[in-house]
Amino acid sequence: MKSILALTAAVLVVPPASAQTKAPPVESTHQAQPQRPYARFTLPNGLTTIVHTDRTSPSVFVGLWYRTGSRDEPAGKTGFAHLFEHLMFQGTAHRKQELGAAFRAIGAIGMNGVTRTDHTAYYETVPTNALDAALWLESDRMGYLDGGITQAALDEQRSIVLNEKRQGELRPEEAAWRHFLSAFYPADHPYAHPTIGSTADIEAASLDDVKSWFASHYGAGNAVLVLSGDIDADTAREKVTRYFGGIRTGSPISRPVQWAPPLTETRRDRLYGAFPTMHLSRNWSIPNGDLRERTLLLLAARAMAGSMESPLVRALVTDGKVATGVSATLNEGELGSVLQVSLDLRPGVSPEAAGQALDAALADYRTHGPAAERLATIIAATDTAVLRMLENPAAIGNMLGDGEVSHADPAYFLRQREWIKAATPEQVRAIGAKWLDLPYYELLTLPTPATPQAVPDVDRSRMPEPGPFKSTIVFPAISEQTLPNGLKLVVARRPGVGMVDFSLQFASDPMAPGYPRGTGSRALALLASGTPSRSGAPVSRSLAAIGTSLSADSDDGRSAIRWGAANVVAEESLDLVGDLLRKPPPYPAVAVAEANAAARGGSEAAARNPSGAGPALLRRAIWGDPDGRAAAAPSQEGVAITREMLLDYHGTHLVPNRATLFIVGDITLERARAMAEHGFAGWRATGPAPASASPAEARVPAAPRLILVDAPGAPQTSITVGAPIAPFDRDQSAVEALATATLADISSGRLNLNLRQDKGWSYGFGGGIDDSPAGPRLFLASGSVQADRTGASLAELRRELNAIATTRPITQGELDAHRDAMIRSTAQSFVRNEAFLGALTTADSYGLPWDRAATTNHRLAAVTLPQVQAASRALFRPDGQTWIVIGDLKTIEPQVRALGIAPIEMWDALGRKRP
Repeated sequence: MKSILALTAAVLVVPPASAQTKAPPVESTHQAQPQRPYARFTLPNGLTTIVHTDRTSPSVFVGLWYRTGSRDEPAGKTGFAHLFEHLMFQGTAHRKQELGAAFRAIGAIGMNGVTRTDHTAYYETVPTNALDAALWLESDRMGYLDGGITQAALDEQRSIVLNEKRQGELRPEEAAWRHFLSAFYPADHPYAHPTIGSTADIEAASLDDVKSWFASHYGAGNAVLVLSGDIDADTAREKVTRYFGGIRTGSPISRPVQWAPPLTETRRDRLYGAFPTMHLSRNWSIPNGDLRERTLLLLAARAMAGSMESPLVRALVTDGKVATGVSATLNEGELGSVLQVSLDLRPGVSPEAAGQALDAALADYRTHGPAAERLATIIAATDTAVLRMLENPAAIGNMLGDGEVSHADPAYFLRQREWIKAATPEQVRAIGAKWLDLPYYELLTLPTPATPQAVPDVDRSRMPEPGPFKSTIVFPAISEQTLPNGLKLVVARRPGVGMVDFSLQFASDPMAPGYPRGTGSRALALLASGTPSRSGAPVSRSLAAIGTSLSADSDDGRSAIRWGAANVVAEESLDLVGDLLRKPPPYPAVAVAEANAAARGGSEAAARNPSGAGPALLRRAIWGDPDGRAAAAPSQEGVAITREMLLDYHGTHLVPNRATLFIVGDITLERARAMAEHGFAGWRATGPAPASASPAEARVPAAPRLILVDAPGAPQTSITVGAPIAPFDRDQSAVEALATATLADISSGRLNLNLRQDKGWSYGFGGGIDDSPAGPRLFLASGSVQADRTGASLAELRRELNAIATTRPITQGELDAHRDAMIRSTAQSFVRNEAFLGALTTADSYGLPWDRAATTNHRLAAVTLPQVQAASRALFRPDGQTWIVIGDLKTIEPQVRALGIAPIEMWDALGRKRP
């Protein structure tokens, strides 16, 4: 809606839209009682009509507002509302002639259309005797435009719109506007794109697309018709019923109704372009609420910078001379509004100086507000403009239509008039101060600096050789000691490093008998819930106060608590962790119940969206239930982990004689021992741990196995393939790494090169070895593919698995490429404490030397081609693979069955077999 303040100032207002009923009269003088009422009625098909009678001229303003705009455009369809506005002037099923010619033939003037974010409007003024023709034309395009839209018309208007767009882009301000929209609004906000849309979306618009837009966004129930001029309500009702009564209602539009993006902190951007000068704008997000308050904010913006006498102009232009121009506006929208203060910087003034001057000017306005004389001038000018507008039936019609779609009140502008006339300087000051005190988004646009003279370029015909690689991993010195309570210390000293990183590893079996799966990880995750430190404050809060936090996990026969701290608070951090272990934690009932509920929720979420369940289901299919490595365990579905179980696990498994504390940082063994003895004082050893469950033996299928899981409507199919392989062999690990990378590296492996690079069916497909220090391991690879290419993708994957083991073994070139990449990059990974900490804990889990990682490159360099080819035959047996295929069964099942890979099993996302 055009605010009546816009009649006296260049205040940009983006009109919102809504709908209700109300019909007050229209005034024509300052103090007189209403003299020119309007009528409002609604047809059975939902068309709302507003009628204002003014017999001063033998003409009628005809305006149609549709409650749809660029805010309703989905992703990939930007610019459709505006493109369709152009198409609304083309032929229909009953009229081949272009609409403009038809209107000109009946003497119409002021014919146009406008697309805004929240609604689209069409209007013209016609002689009274041509009103029937005008209503026939308007109702005809409302109901039957789709029957006249042709590909030629679409192409013609598309070309016109793109030319309009390119013409607008000649102005550098257009780039600033686009940047503002994308930066100020979230990406999925309806206002985050310009009304004219993107070139790609406009070019992609099809005939079916625009007809669909017409069917879903245009209809009598989504429109407001305004007739203003030489027409009375009874005549209007008869004519509108005759011409519009048979038009379809249309469908309601689902959409957000309130969404002002919150700004919790001030954000600043700089944008370079072909701008003539530097321009600074500050933008505040204003939620829509109290309409009177919003009107007062419009007044505040007008009072701040609407004339040479306004305070910002005096402070920044006239007296301060930091700017050549200043403006303040409130851009209104249905979802939310934007208060903007902007200035053009005077040449030679720095952005910093301009920003400081603007801060001072706004602070002064927040304190003092507008002068009473200045506000009285704005109010008087506004009222005079309203009275001028009331002389023009077309202007009245526009205000009535905007008021109806914006506020469900055709005479809203008269309510605004009364609020403005009653406003006081203090009210206007207070409303400005309320919003100007909040965080804002600032955009500074600057002219692109002149490009300096280019110096002669380097030789681009060939890339420089990198020279000798320094691939040696320098491992820190390792010290070990065991404390009296059985806790083992392993310390890696790295002099000069400011952080100390810890990993407390427990030899606790995730498959420990007597506990539901996940008990170990749950016991660690809830350690800090409600546990007080020695000072009495919660441990989690005390850790946060020194800049650290805990992470915990349980896997591969180990459970771990990890944290890092600045060297100066290392002792304090260890004391706090000790508070969690020296005595049983509280494990509050509320926290335990919430964790159980979250676990159930995770199962329910997997059932609703099974696409990511492939690796878990593969482990379930191979290891069985309730093996601890099987992530999906139907036999334990619904089994709650109780507080008593957590306490029992804590007392049995989280004990010092089953733990190793790894410390990496600038710390000596002596200091580490002292801090561990203090932090873990009173943490007592227990007897031997219960016997662990043995890992399941590898069950290599004699034939392929294929499991389908339904994911209704999924546009992509998730494929996971794998098979059990032999236990870890330290002498084979480098060979296996190179063989696996050749097949399944996510960037350069054969599987990804085939499905992504060559076919374009997948975003990425890769995998590796699911390692374990004891028992058989698992090779797996996974990714998602186009649903309509599921069968073809499975065939390609099977072909690659077979070829690498038989007909197309790894070549020397592939081996060298992957080996060189690994050797040349390994040393770069060992920069931070975490890398050394991970290497130490892995070596401990697998029974390897502490400096095992330092020998990586030597072991890779020693691998031969016959070794990786033999490893490929052992690792990638095509006839022993298990396949998990998750997708829309209606689409993928016929494709999969046609391949005949194996008898098909039907499972759900939790691993339960289905008929």
